[in-house]
Amino acid sequence: MQFDHHPFLADHPELQDTIHDLKSSNPHFAKLLREYDGLCLEIGRAESEIPGYMMSDMDLEQLKKMRLALKDELLWML
Repeated sequence: MQFDHHPFLADHPELQDTIHDLKSSNPHFAKLLREYDGLCLEIGRAESEIPGYMMSDMDLEQLKKMRLALKDELLWML
């Protein structure tokens, strides 16, 4: 079953060059970006109801809050 995965760069294509530069020069930014994309994948799996991938609504909401906090920090760094 397919699920939607929207990496940070897909949401902000106008910042592609800046994101690439920061990712290459700032290890903290690169780490946050990997964490953000990982959370997006996990949230996408949970929302698509992939068989065998169970998550409570509370856990899913917590992941979404974490993703939002990461997105805020990434945007602040940009």
